[in-house]
Amino acid sequence: MNTTLKFSLVSTVLAATLAVGATNVAAADSTMKLGLSMPTLNTPFFTVLVDAATNEAKAAGGSVVQTTNANRDASQQVTDFRNLINAGANTILAGVVDRAAIKPALDFAKSKNVPVVIVDDEPSAGDAYAVVRADNVGMGARAAEALAGAITAKSGQVLNITGALTTTNGRNRKDGFNQEFKKKVAGVEVIEQTANWEGPASANVALTVLSGNPNIIGIYLATDTLYYDPVAAALKSRGRLVPIGQPGHIPVVAIDGGSGALKAIREGYLDATISQPVTDYAKCGVRYLAAALKGEAMKAGPTDHNSTVVKDGAYYVDELPSPIVTKQNVDDPNLWGNGR
Repeated sequence: MNTTLKFSLVSTVLAATLAVGATNVAAADSTMKLGLSMPTLNTPFFTVLVDAATNEAKAAGGSVVQTTNANRDASQQVTDFRNLINAGANTILAGVVDRAAIKPALDFAKSKNVPVVIVDDEPSAGDAYAVVRADNVGMGARAAEALAGAITAKSGQVLNITGALTTTNGRNRKDGFNQEFKKKVAGVEVIEQTANWEGPASANVALTVLSGNPNIIGIYLATDTLYYDPVAAALKSRGRLVPIGQPGHIPVVAIDGGSGALKAIREGYLDATISQPVTDYAKCGVRYLAAALKGEAMKAGPTDHNSTVVKDGAYYVDELPSPIVTKQNVDDPNLWGNGR
């Protein structure tokens, strides 16, 4: 065999070997290694989200590399993103501590070609493959409609305990409620206080407002998973936790749909809640990340899960349906609160 032919055959074999190696690398890279970046794990909302995302990733043939808990520290979440990627995550599903402060984390993920899907809130800057959330203005409006229907008194005050107004969800749930309540009820003052998504703060707000305003005729809670139990305890301490249908009952409506809220609806103390589609956040988020790994482009339009993806500024946002829960449908097994 002459030298030229020998060199040609060696080159051909080497090229084929490299091609096979490249194919194997691509195949390995397309296997999901999911990182979960949670703003907190002190509420069932995020623990259920983690469980559902883990199950969905495994069902897709992937795995969860690690779950991080930022403990509501925005700078820690930036570090968490780096740690997840350094641990081998090739996709990240994240809740957001702070919609502006998440930008460095998203920028780092982009620099490493790691697609990110954000759930429950929308960042104000940075790159994300998709955002999966609910219509929080709409949830606030449905809560207002439910509370207006439950109030029987002709005058008095309604207490609105908001989430943190530094967050999109906090503002949207407040605005949606206020706009709709004004349309439904005239002559009722709304006392608005924030508890910044902190349970103890919600109890303090309730106690303070109840002490200074004995004619509270309704309460709206921006979150039941964090606020309902502390506020119910505050009402009980004032002798004002009374079941629906009995004299002295104060109608209470909330948002989230956690297990504690569903229990309170069954027992007749909570009039209604708007259930967030938590498990669907996880399922849709993981499926979008699987599409991103395959190189599929996100696009606007109707989905196969009863929602529509819209382009909101730089982001493709899938706003999922969020049902109202009352005594009539509280035992629906599809409600995430009935699973945890």
